[in-house]
Parts: sequence; C-alpha cells; structure tokens
Amino acid sequence: MWTFDTDKNWHSRNPTRHGRIRPPQSQINRIGEPSSAKARYEQRISDRALLDSVVQLEPGVLVIYDRAPYRIVEASERPIELWGEQYEKAFAEDLARWERGPRYREKPDKGTWVHRPVVVVLVPDGDPNAKSLHLCGPASKDWPVLDEHYAVCRKCGELPPCREEIADKAVKRQMHRTEARMSIPAGHCLGCGEAITSRMKAVRFPGPNLWRPDLGHDSAVFHARAECRGDVAVYRKQWQVKGIEGAQMTLPGPGEA
Repeated sequence: MWTFDTDKNWHSRNPTRHGRIRPPQSQINRIGEPSSAKARYEQRISDRALLDSVVQLEPGVLVIYDRAPYRIVEASERPIELWGEQYEKAFAEDLARWERGPRYREKPDKGTWVHRPVVVVLVPDGDPNAKSLHLCGPASKDWPVLDEHYAVCRKCGELPPCREEIADKAVKRQMHRTEARMSIPAGHCLGCGEAITSRMKAVRFPGPNLWRPDLGHDSAVFHARAECRGDVAVYRKQWQVKGIEGAQMTLPGPGEA
C-alpha cells in the first residue's frame, strides 16, 4: 500500500496545517465549558485556531511533497471496483478485526472506510505546465499544507531545511565527534572518554584500535556499564566487519569488587 509519507524524519521549518480528504469540522464538540465569561471567550478563540489548522484537500491547495511545494490539481476517491488487491486485503483485515471485537467503533464500510484509497494529482508550484504527479494513498493520511507565503533556501531553492543544510550539519556533528574522540587519553573508555580504574568492569577488544589507531594494538577499551553499552555494540559490529572475532571482558580482580 503506497503512502503519501516520503520522509517521516524531515519536517519543513515553514508553518504548516493538516490537509485531509474529508471536510473539516465546522465546530468543536465539547462537554461542558469554563465557568467564567473571559475563559469562555478565550476558548472560542482557541477553537477557531484549532478548526483553522485543518484544510480540505482540493484544487489550488498548496502542499509539500518530496520536500518541495506542489499545487493540488485534483483530489478524488478511487472507485471501489478499482481498489486493487492491497486495499481489498487491508479492508478485509480491518473488517475481521472489528468482527473479533470489542466493537467500540462502527462496522467498517467500503464507502466510508478511513483507509480507502484516494488519488491526488499535483504540479510543482509556479510551474503549471510541468508534468503532473498522480499519487495514490489512504484517505487517513495527513498532508502538510503550506501557507501562500513560504520560505525557500536562497542557494538551492528547496524548502528549509534543504538537503545541503542537513548534510552540512551531519558533517559538522561527525567532525565534533571525531575531535572529541581524538582527545581521549590511552586507557580511557572510548565510549564516554572517562578513565577506567582497576575496580571497574570493562570490555576490551584485542588487535588494532579501529577508532584510535594512534593508541596502538589492544588499546580499544570501554566501560561495561549500561551507558557505554551502545558504543560497545557499534564497535563490535565494526570489529566483526574487519573479520576479527571476539571481545574480552575484563573483570575486577580478587578483593577489588
């Protein structure tokens, strides 16, 4: 089943609203209300902002797809007879779950099923003559909707943060990590950089030091404590890739615990 999410780990710095196939609510259904007139007034303002945060997907709406701004040309539901095997199977599984209970929701119906397939046709914003994109996905998915006034990267034209900005930050993070690792003295933990005393349990890897070759052979050592366990796992994987098996656990000597 194809989804509209292309990069769940990326979020535009431009403010966005929620774009949905179904019409947005016209009012907020609440049980009870604040006791004071001023609080009720402020709640009405909040309710209007909440209602305004949801936009129905229709021609002309500006959305984000693949980190770029696109205009919707058409948004429509796919006819039931054209659902295809994937959506038919997903509907059958959802119906089976409902039949097993508990039935805290209405029985799934193909005509109103929340995950029914919809088709969205897009064109790049500012280029109506460009080739359109025809995308199909479940109606339950939200689209990030852009305001008409949005920012783009001056250098590459992508919505921020652009790919180049993200890559530059990743390089800087790795550079800072490398600089910090190169400052770790011999005999200290390569995971946290702190000293390993004779009373501490440690994990030592024999052979060349993959992270600090300048420290020589048999110098790769980590604390055996939980907070350094992740670094041990990362180092062990790199060690195994090199084709050298084994890591030696050094335990406190008699009377040292």
